[in-house]
Amino acid sequence: MLDTERILSDLNDAQREAVTWGDGPLLILAGAGSGKTRVITHRIAWLVGHHGVDPRGLVAMTFTNKAAGEMKQRAEALLGLDLAGAYVGTFHAFGLRILRAHAVAAGYPPTFVVYDTADQQAIVRAALKERGLASQELPPRRVLTWISRNKTALVAPEDAAAEARGPEQRLLAELYAEYETRLRRAGAVDFDDLLVQVVRLFLERPEIAERYRERIRHLLVDEYQDTNPLQYRLIRLLAERHRNICAVGDEDQSIYAFRGADIRNILDFTRDYPDAHLVKLEQNYRSTGNILAVASGVIRHNTGRYDKTLWTDASDGPRVVVRENRADRDEADWVVGEMLRLARRGDVALEQCAVLYRTNATSRLFEDRLMAHNVPYRVVGALRFWERREVKDLLAWLRMLVHPDSDQDLLRAATTPPRGIGQKTLERVAELAAARGCSLHEAARALAGQPEGLGTRALRALDGFLGTVRDLTDLAATTSTAGTLEAVLEAIDYFAYLERAFPGDHDSRTENVGALVDAAREHDEAGAPDGLAGFLDRVSLRSDTDDVQGERGPSLMTIHAAKGLEFDAVFIVGMNEDLFPHPWSVSDPEGLEEERRLLYVAITRARRLLSLTFSLFRSQFGQVVHARPSRFLDELPPDRIRRSGGAADLGRPVHDGPPARTATPAAGTARTAGRLAYEPEPAQAGAEWFPGMHVEHPTFGPGIVMTVDGPPHDPRLKIRFRNGRLRRIAVRHATLMRGTT
Repeated sequence: MLDTERILSDLNDAQREAVTWGDGPLLILAGAGSGKTRVITHRIAWLVGHHGVDPRGLVAMTFTNKAAGEMKQRAEALLGLDLAGAYVGTFHAFGLRILRAHAVAAGYPPTFVVYDTADQQAIVRAALKERGLASQELPPRRVLTWISRNKTALVAPEDAAAEARGPEQRLLAELYAEYETRLRRAGAVDFDDLLVQVVRLFLERPEIAERYRERIRHLLVDEYQDTNPLQYRLIRLLAERHRNICAVGDEDQSIYAFRGADIRNILDFTRDYPDAHLVKLEQNYRSTGNILAVASGVIRHNTGRYDKTLWTDASDGPRVVVRENRADRDEADWVVGEMLRLARRGDVALEQCAVLYRTNATSRLFEDRLMAHNVPYRVVGALRFWERREVKDLLAWLRMLVHPDSDQDLLRAATTPPRGIGQKTLERVAELAAARGCSLHEAARALAGQPEGLGTRALRALDGFLGTVRDLTDLAATTSTAGTLEAVLEAIDYFAYLERAFPGDHDSRTENVGALVDAAREHDEAGAPDGLAGFLDRVSLRSDTDDVQGERGPSLMTIHAAKGLEFDAVFIVGMNEDLFPHPWSVSDPEGLEEERRLLYVAITRARRLLSLTFSLFRSQFGQVVHARPSRFLDELPPDRIRRSGGAADLGRPVHDGPPARTATPAAGTARTAGRLAYEPEPAQAGAEWFPGMHVEHPTFGPGIVMTVDGPPHDPRLKIRFRNGRLRRIAVRHATLMRGTT
């Protein structure tokens, strides 16, 4: 047996209790920065080195190869021996191991292959082509998302067909069946199958499941709060016999519902296992007392959680800064200036600073300010703003309006969004351009003038594209940069394309488009005489400035990307309603609680210094709108924060400032949505409408008023709806629900 002191010497009392607990279900609630990985690795070492568990009977599952590798390496270092035979790895790698061992029983050849995303999309494209459907009409990504949702719910193609409602769902069910047939024919599985087929195998062949249940004496699951229903099902099947399951996680850090994670798995653990032993790891080794008090002050407003509070032996440290800024540009200036000040004073190195935001689109202003100061920076978990696909799509269109002979821009614009211009047409254009020694644009115009050179459908598509380019080019000569960009968006129906092509993340891509419109508006406001051409030149300089993208600067990232990381100084920016919490979560109590958990995760990334910033005015799709401070700021303990900027510097409450404009409630029944309620508003004289107001249209859904034009008795609203589309609506001809707070 191993010397127990070697395993237990550096553990606190709660950690030691978790590590040394014997048989039976064990739930370890590991608060942020409480030494979760240490507890898991020490428990593995304890079970093998002291408890005498055969490594072949031990399974530890987590979500990333990196976490699994670190876990195994540290446990082996404690034991001083190789954990040969133990499984320490990801859920999907575990599933692959079982499926490979029982391929024939599961109905696959022993040499089955695992298809990646490109392979899956190729199958769907082929199935669509057989039905005479183009990928533009029904994007493969959308089909695969629907298939994955059914597969992970263990819904077979025939069941999906029986439950289908309407022609589209029936078509999707047919494609699902065809997809599965093609996979089987190719002797292949997809990523979902690595778990789906193992669960099916265990349910259909209980004797195989029993062999694994007998062999696995102890099952440890890391990040239990992030498990989805399928992983939960697998865990329950494996732990059924010995019931030695150790679940480690933190419900306060459950932030992946959009990926299918189900927080109920960890909240219901003690219901699933009534005899479970519960250990809370509440001592934090990362952050100062004030930071932890602010984190606890926020998260205690959630109802779906266990009762626990983080604490530390460290000092309270500086109070948390809540910074009010007049505009979002001022917010970016202050954050960058503060990081530079900390670095100059030697308080915090730039590489130990992080800017965290709710959505990727927020990064644009901060990237611009850092580049203006020639400060290296990293965008973690995403492309830099100017390299994102939707931004590059629209820049290609804008460049083509200024430089029509740019071949690469024409090729991108002609196919994004798809306009019915096929590869054969583009090849004909390229051949003609090569023969004449001219640009693709000139060749395309010449080909469009030769009716005999193309089929009727191809000619119509090419002529329509060239007409759109011609109209937009004329408009660009007399319109602002932002106006030109908005005209492009409308002419090519780009938001509808994003919704079709990217069903899983079109919201974030729409927000990036909005940030591009804001950048164009800033250029217009600067009064630059060079117009659209000057804007494109400046963008080119920004995107080509390689020396500002480095490893030794501050990190910019979404809060989702920040989970598991820590920094000396953290700036949580955009703490405004309709940004954080995200506007599409406030109508859902569970969604609002997840938003609060996101803030908790962001706060607990900070070791020494923490600032939360908001602005009173923000740019949204080229319009400046009133912005209210996030409701979450009201939940911060006042004795642990220091208010700064704006009203605070004038000695008055930070939430004063431009008065919040609210709609006059109308008669009718309110539909409550968090703190927002919609009231039916009849078209009446004197009704107040203003930019930033929330509305809901019976056809287009919820949206935000961007501008208000026309006389008070007949106002016309420009509204940006949830899908990103911009609509002009006359109030007297529409039934709108008005947002009130």
